[in-house]
Amino acid sequence: MTEENFSTNADTAVADDEERSAESREQLRRLGLELVTHLFSAGKTVRLYDMNNRAAQRALESLHKAVNQLRDAENTASLRVSNDLLLVNDTRIAVDAQHYGPFEYVVEEMKKRQVGCVEFHEGVNSRDLGMFLKALYSIDPVESAYEDLQREMESAVVKKITTTRLTETEQELKDVDRESRDVREESNRVYFRTVALMGDVLRTIEEKHILQVRKAKRLTQQMVDIIQMDESMLVGLTTIKNFDMYTFVHSVNVCILAILVGDRMRLDKGDIARLGVAALFHDIGKTYIPSTILNSSGPLNPREWELMKYHTFFGVKELSRMNSLRDAIEPMFVALQHHVHVNNNGYPQRPGGWDLRLFSRIVTVADYFDAMTAYRTYQEDPVTPDKALRFILEKSGEIFDPFVSKVFIQAMGLYPIGTIVGLDTGEKAVVVRQNPDPRFLHRPVVEIVDLGADSLVDREIADLTEKSTGGYRFKRSVVRTYHDTEIDVDKRPHFLT
Repeated sequence: MTEENFSTNADTAVADDEERSAESREQLRRLGLELVTHLFSAGKTVRLYDMNNRAAQRALESLHKAVNQLRDAENTASLRVSNDLLLVNDTRIAVDAQHYGPFEYVVEEMKKRQVGCVEFHEGVNSRDLGMFLKALYSIDPVESAYEDLQREMESAVVKKITTTRLTETEQELKDVDRESRDVREESNRVYFRTVALMGDVLRTIEEKHILQVRKAKRLTQQMVDIIQMDESMLVGLTTIKNFDMYTFVHSVNVCILAILVGDRMRLDKGDIARLGVAALFHDIGKTYIPSTILNSSGPLNPREWELMKYHTFFGVKELSRMNSLRDAIEPMFVALQHHVHVNNNGYPQRPGGWDLRLFSRIVTVADYFDAMTAYRTYQEDPVTPDKALRFILEKSGEIFDPFVSKVFIQAMGLYPIGTIVGLDTGEKAVVVRQNPDPRFLHRPVVEIVDLGADSLVDREIADLTEKSTGGYRFKRSVVRTYHDTEIDVDKRPHFLT
């Protein structure tokens, strides 16, 4: 894969970003996230209420503050669409799951009106921001949308905000075949869209609406495509744990890990996508469990644990309401069976035992691995990925299907992607790719981390199979692993766009 399909602006953004210090990048990231979040909120508000409404005024004041903070720090404040990215002051910033929804929304709304860039000039006020948003959202996404927007802004006397048209080159990029796009960029987009989808699913359930699966099917099909091109990026994203959105992120992580196993098993592509949908909805029954139990900071008491175990039945109940019963069959089995062990312990119990379906056995392994490697405040000894794999190996034939366990461990390697490792050279590193040679599962490709450096630029990539001059010994070897909570290493730059 190359980055030839990036626009000139995106290339310039990368160059500019490399010249920034780590502190400057983090400040821009924080201010950019605030600006886009408040722009998203204010846009939603002014579409519903008059400008004089108190809620609209509060939203616009917050947006005005965010614009001014960015301008004060950077002497400029702009948002630019490049491909499907939103650049803040012509710089790409890492976006986490919590903020991806607003970013994606702003990108789509700008593209619909053919707006390539919005610049907020010195002296912009809340009234300017409100009138601009009113004008933007009053325009229908038609061929003349950009010209219509200019007329609306002129009529509303918006002087401190200017826009430029989305170039034809950038508009054409959306039609480029996925295989010619950068895998990292595509992985980020699909991952965070799926996290956002799980938030929509929760709202659908709370509002008692019928659960639609068309978007979930489309996203899982895209995940299968990415996994079959280059699995390292999507798997890497599963290691960036977002504890504030654990329920959503956990479901997406399990989906990706299940798809990885299905692909390694050489299942039919359509079956892998169906496995992905079932994995995505495996914990949907937890929407019936009180948040005080789900978010408990310690082990559950017996009564709470009994209620928690019922999420498997609640999942079947909710999935039975899907608009397509045919699509619901496998997800219902997985929701019911993913906590049943292959020796028929676990839950729920069934007289005579269970005939566990393949999808259920795959999701059980993926579910355990992601849950074990997530941080819990009451864990005295955090579980590193290699320890989680060791547990799966030890419990093969007891909790986990032996064949599924073997495939999963081979796919993940002894040191899974995203694992923070200590090397015999004294260096710290992040595993970014598995070695394709099965003899070297213990010698992945890593990215060396300089904990004292101000810049992430030109970090060294090291293949741990590389030997010293003469070929008698390996240049580097893993001597230990670290849990994310043990060492201050930011893994986002390794896997986020």
